[in-house]
Amino acid sequence: MNDVIDTDVLIIGAGPVGLALALDLARRGVPSVVVDDTAVDTGVLPAKAGLLNERTMEICRQWGVADEVRAAGAPADYPRDTVYCTALVGGELIGRSQVPPISALPRDLSPETTAKCPQFIFDPILERAALETGLVDLRRPHRLVAYREQDGSVTAEVADMSATGRRTETISAAYLVGCDGAASTVRRQAGIPFDGGTLDYSISVITEIESLEEHHPFGRAERFMFIDERGTWCNVTSMDYQKYWRFTFLGYPEKPALDEFDAEAAVAAAVGSSDLPLRILGAVPWRRSESAARTYHQGRVFLAGDAAHTTSPTGGHGLNTGIGDAATLGWILAGLVDGWAGPEAAEAYTAERRPVALRNSGISSVHYRNWVDGVDFRGATAPGAAGKRERERIGRDLADVLSSQWSSQGVSLGYRYEDSALILDDGSVAPPDDPSSYTPTAKPGHRAPHVVLKDGRSTLDLFGAGFTLLSFGERGEHDQDVALLQAAATERGLPLQVEHIDEPDARSVYERRLVLVRPDGMVAWRGDLVGGTTVAAQVVDRARGAGSTTHA
Repeated sequence: MNDVIDTDVLIIGAGPVGLALALDLARRGVPSVVVDDTAVDTGVLPAKAGLLNERTMEICRQWGVADEVRAAGAPADYPRDTVYCTALVGGELIGRSQVPPISALPRDLSPETTAKCPQFIFDPILERAALETGLVDLRRPHRLVAYREQDGSVTAEVADMSATGRRTETISAAYLVGCDGAASTVRRQAGIPFDGGTLDYSISVITEIESLEEHHPFGRAERFMFIDERGTWCNVTSMDYQKYWRFTFLGYPEKPALDEFDAEAAVAAAVGSSDLPLRILGAVPWRRSESAARTYHQGRVFLAGDAAHTTSPTGGHGLNTGIGDAATLGWILAGLVDGWAGPEAAEAYTAERRPVALRNSGISSVHYRNWVDGVDFRGATAPGAAGKRERERIGRDLADVLSSQWSSQGVSLGYRYEDSALILDDGSVAPPDDPSSYTPTAKPGHRAPHVVLKDGRSTLDLFGAGFTLLSFGERGEHDQDVALLQAAATERGLPLQVEHIDEPDARSVYERRLVLVRPDGMVAWRGDLVGGTTVAAQVVDRARGAGSTTHA
């Protein structure tokens, strides 16, 4: 018999979400085993994500990798414009959406900005950081065969697919997390329905092109969308703002067969010339879908990332939503492993993260529909003055309907947990959930706002290790209430640190004397302890998933 490998958490899938979860758990002292069925990272193929939004970069900041991610990513001064045209070489300009480069983005609402860091760079950064903790055992190429849940644990049979010969290992874990993509083996074996469906299919062709801007008249841009009377039929997007470009051919009703697809001819049609010096690295067909698991949790099994939800890549929200999953699930699992999280914590994971995924994927699908049929594309290739007028109209209309895709700070920072057993609502009114703009609020269930403190730190730098109690006002002003909450937390094993902030500007943003912030940076409670010891216990129990108090 094989020896049984014991761990606290078994993670299936070493993509960005699986690695992020392993890193988050390790920072909380929780060991994990991560298995993945690829032998090595596959580099620029297949087509992968590349845009990390402000919230993902804030989470990377908590993990201590934000500076490395930004330094290894794309040049911050590269223009992020989108050009609408009929072709690159000899084509007609239809319009342009001007988007400021990353270096010009403000930092008034977050200490971080978006970053362009392609996944073939981002994933290895997460992997190195996770392995350096000494608490992550990464095994590849390994494949989950089956698992069973019994006696307070999950036992998984995992096949070692290495060249030395296939053999099976047994891994026993307190919890199992499927981060194994849209075709998740974990989700399928759990029998969890995947609601939603296919939008259509696309083919991505990865190319290497040096100095693309020297071969066309439209100047530097992050993306070029190729349009005719049918709408947008192809786009080419910079993967690294340097030499890797992804051509995506849209709108196949069924999965296309690669042996019937001429990548060179398709790229030449989009470019408008077969003479552009480029190298085709490969072509990948893929399914564009909008789906979500009906539940993210069943017993000791959890789902995260694409295993839990799929999203059209229009807007770049898929990977970022998955990183948010990892940030929330990490502290919940740590609490379950360490014994201080209550039974409602596991259930709250679905209640919190599934609505965010549905929101983000819905926004992404709207963007995609606007790409292909959001405006009247008639006259896009018409000749003469009439054609020029039609193209100018199409360009204006596209820039209008797609403006929220190029400016989506509300998506990244404005999500909220409105129906969670771990949040104590204070009855205040939430700001509008606008995909394009974010209004800071410390209302429970929302991301704790960024405020620059007198010492130069962001309030966000105070969060992450455990729960954080913000006490606003002079030191000693709220000592009795702080002591009651500390005592309740200590009695229940809840990790809690106290930060005293005597700064009126910060107090005005957070609006209450006491604010309890979760390890994932979301506000759990704010207010006063009018009821003394009883209310302190209710606050702590609710925040850790062991109580159902509505208000406190």
